[in-house]
Amino acid sequence: MHKVKGQTRVSSKHQVTIPAGAFRTAGFAPGDTLKVEAEGAGRVVLTRIDELLDRYSGCLATGGDLRQRVEGLREEWR
Repeated sequence: MHKVKGQTRVSSKHQVTIPAGAFRTAGFAPGDTLKVEAEGAGRVVLTRIDELLDRYSGCLATGGDLRQRVEGLREEWR
């Protein structure tokens, strides 16, 4: 795993800017929806929602029906 370093500050509205290098390395794009998880004090993990759907899609034995429904929802979101 290649780590890209950078710094940012937390604004008074609890917002942060992801440094460009880390943003690109993570494969994020403007408009992505991210899941935000706190992993203890001082650590937050951002995961693009599409990656979570892809990772777990097909884990349940639904004969492919679940994947088709997820793909249909993705098209509705666009």
